[in-house]
Amino acid sequence: MSSLSKKARTIILSILTVVLSVSIFGAVKASAATTVIPDISEWQGKLTDSKVSNLKSQVSFIINRRQYGANYQDKYATNNTNLYVKYGIPFGEYDYATFTSAASARNEANVFYKHSNKNAKFYVLDYEENDVTSGSTNSAVKAWYNQMRSLTGKKLIFYSYQSFATSHANTARKSFDAQWIANYSSKPTIQTDLWQYTNKKYVPALKESVDASTILNSSKPITWWIGGAQSADTAKPTYFTDVVSSVTTTQKIYLYDSTSFKKANRVVKVQAGTKVNVTAIHKRSTGSYYFETADGRYLTANKNYVQ
Repeated sequence: MSSLSKKARTIILSILTVVLSVSIFGAVKASAATTVIPDISEWQGKLTDSKVSNLKSQVSFIINRRQYGANYQDKYATNNTNLYVKYGIPFGEYDYATFTSAASARNEANVFYKHSNKNAKFYVLDYEENDVTSGSTNSAVKAWYNQMRSLTGKKLIFYSYQSFATSHANTARKSFDAQWIANYSSKPTIQTDLWQYTNKKYVPALKESVDASTILNSSKPITWWIGGAQSADTAKPTYFTDVVSSVTTTQKIYLYDSTSFKKANRVVKVQAGTKVNVTAIHKRSTGSYYFETADGRYLTANKNYVQ
């Protein structure tokens, strides 16, 4: 290099800088593409095999809308989530809330879970419009959470815009396993595990721009969202631990004349939606609980069956 003029050395260094910059930033760009976390609904259309197979290399996971309230199922949710399963793309599903009360929220949760793809890694309450006309918004959000928790042991996520979350669910949202917060102008200032930072992220496989998010909380990395101990879709047994005056069945159950709860001790079949008055609660050595009625019959205190 010593035989080169100062000008020649400057030109060569400039070329090397450009080459290295293209190489380095190209690599960064390619890596960043795999961290895109889009949310998809019928607005992106009915996805095809070719789109989803290409999408696999461009996303970390997908959050797909399942329904818009209890009365409207997303047109392409079943088609699209089945394709995610086919091509091995992890995904969660969300319910865009339109409930009007705690009772309405419980019903909406039931409908959401019924129609959901059970391969979903987690479930999301998308709460960004206040339609509650009876009771408080916090009580309605908590009712949705409790009902979903009675149906599944998977992670439950709360989604909203920062301003709406603090105004309408500032207490109830903290019960959820994680919070997914939208704030396009800057990072949220409230607890945020997943940040929806834009509604204009271009995804080549889709050939359009979509809402996209990134992980903010290092204690909940991508592996937390798409795997982990809570990923199995089995109803998590949680129990009432204190006596209440009555419970309402959410599934068909039996009343027993013995605390052994054997088939031979079933005395009354109780249909879902039946109110049962109880007077005492008992704990077994195994850690489970059961209720006792005034006439000496017994029923489960498992919240998967009674609320």
